[in-house]
Amino acid sequence: MDEVSRIPKHVLLGGWACLWVVALGSMVRGEDDRVLEEPAAARTEAEQQQNLIDLGANFDANLFEQQGNGWVLRGNNVGLQLQGRLIINGRVVMNRGRPIAAEGEEQPPESPTFARARALAEKRLARIDDACELTAEQRHTLRLAVESDIRRFAAAIDTMRGTYAGVRVNLNDPEGQKKWHQFQQDVQQCRQQLRTLFDSGSLFAGVLPATLDARQVAAIEAEVGARRSFRWRAMVISTVAKMDDMLGLNQKQHDLIKEALLARAPALRIDELTPEQENAHLQLNLVYMVLSGVDTKGLKAAMSDRQWKTLALLMNQGRSMRSWIEQQGILEPKAP
Repeated sequence: MDEVSRIPKHVLLGGWACLWVVALGSMVRGEDDRVLEEPAAARTEAEQQQNLIDLGANFDANLFEQQGNGWVLRGNNVGLQLQGRLIINGRVVMNRGRPIAAEGEEQPPESPTFARARALAEKRLARIDDACELTAEQRHTLRLAVESDIRRFAAAIDTMRGTYAGVRVNLNDPEGQKKWHQFQQDVQQCRQQLRTLFDSGSLFAGVLPATLDARQVAAIEAEVGARRSFRWRAMVISTVAKMDDMLGLNQKQHDLIKEALLARAPALRIDELTPEQENAHLQLNLVYMVLSGVDTKGLKAAMSDRQWKTLALLMNQGRSMRSWIEQQGILEPKAP
């Protein structure tokens, strides 16, 4: 009797079953584990899809939330702005910022342009009220003025937004890159309009001095001066502390630089429309720019050659960035 014949039948059958399962599993695994080559055309299309940007969906985020040279990419907006109308699901629900609700429907939200600009205006009015105690009549007059300015601003912004509604660009494509750069320029222009919304030339700027009395005007000027002085001093102290680390300043040198800077406080904008004021890089270079305009004879005489070479580089850096700094809106615009 051979060796196989001596193995019990139930053991032999079990062994064959195991072998069959293993073989079947190998066959299945072999099918699943094969690496399928994706067609080149499909890979190219997938790569392009990753670089598609919906400009309309990113308009408001870049206008209201990102300032200076910052840019952000977000998902699609729920509604599209087109020529002053808000369109949701194909139905006009707003015209020039005035919501239109169908019978039995809940009133739709206000245009984001109106809502954002009005929130900034209310902050400004609240600060003015705190400084000089507006009467109810004065508050009403100023609110009407800012509302008029906001409506003109919203009309321009909604028109610009409408040009990008539904526009998608591919940054892998030269035409897409060209359109993206144009989008950045247009949004930057809208940012400038937002930043100067209540500046000279606005109805609010014209109405304010005529609405307040002399005591109130003096109170506002004092409040602005105090806030500007405090903000500039904070910038100077922070920047000179960094200079201490770079230059190894002694107390006399430290005080000399600090006092020279405090004596040349620039006309900082003190309002709610300039979030760039919190940009540390911008603040640093603003201080270097102001320092480049001081009388350097006393500074140079107090420094070693090594210190002066480093300090001169910092001042040159600030001087070269003057145009960029002024474009960020951190300073009051120059009189025409």
